[in-house]
Amino acid sequence: MKAVITGENTERVGVNLLDNSDSEHVIEMEFNSEIKHHQCGVYADNPALRTREECEHVDQTRRYARWHVYRERGYDAVPPTENPDRLMAALLGIAALSETTFEENLGDLEERLQRHYDDSSVDLPFPDADPDDAIVYQQDVYLEPDPIKFEPPVLEQFLGRFEGDADSPALDDGDIPLKEMDDLEFEIEAVSGIHTLHNDGQGNEQVDHGEQPLDREPDVRVELMTFDPASVDSFQHYIVSHLAYQIRDRFLLMGVKPPVPFRAQGWGTYQGFQCQKFCSLYDEYWSSEATIQSWEPW
Repeated sequence: MKAVITGENTERVGVNLLDNSDSEHVIEMEFNSEIKHHQCGVYADNPALRTREECEHVDQTRRYARWHVYRERGYDAVPPTENPDRLMAALLGIAALSETTFEENLGDLEERLQRHYDDSSVDLPFPDADPDDAIVYQQDVYLEPDPIKFEPPVLEQFLGRFEGDADSPALDDGDIPLKEMDDLEFEIEAVSGIHTLHNDGQGNEQVDHGEQPLDREPDVRVELMTFDPASVDSFQHYIVSHLAYQIRDRFLLMGVKPPVPFRAQGWGTYQGFQCQKFCSLYDEYWSSEATIQSWEPW
């Protein structure tokens, strides 16, 4: 994926990109990430006339254009919960929490998951949903200070200090060397209520949204497919690893190979799971049992 900024005025930024199949895209976007113009002579304008892979190439370029404008111009052009810098900040902040503070903030999510496995009644907000269906529980996290106000960016600072690889406990076990992070300190300002996503396996989804405590966009969305939290040694470390896998997914979905410390397998984003499961441009990075042929998305 290659991109250059071709122009900017008081309303928009222009970006010229080559996707991973060497197709050229011309994009104009507003500073708030809204795409106002997207032209590519290779793929059909109508998404219904494209293959699944062609649609994904178009989506990759849009995601990468937002990331490029954010990093090159400083505009908050990446949807907040998709920004690797915000995800890195949340990873560091949650890793640093005491056990008690972690329980106060994210303990309800662990309890909600546990109900599916301890013979408790599972109360789903959808009359046609079964607890054995594909259920994803989501919880938004609000951070302070603002993760995108750091220079160099949070993720770049982390990568400059951490010399581990994909097999390091810093990612696989959620045990981050916080003493090496210096001023990369973040606190949880608030968390949302729990959102519930139901997929009936036939392509139909429905979402019940929990309460949002603040009048702004959250920084990060934790989103977990139902699993037994008693199967892991530490739910807190599991969440930290989950956020690392989210960072992996966000780079993959931009058509970019993830940084080395994030080339690890495990459940990341629901969007990433959908793309990796049903689009041939990706391996199944979400599965710890899959054989990964390449960390380079096509």
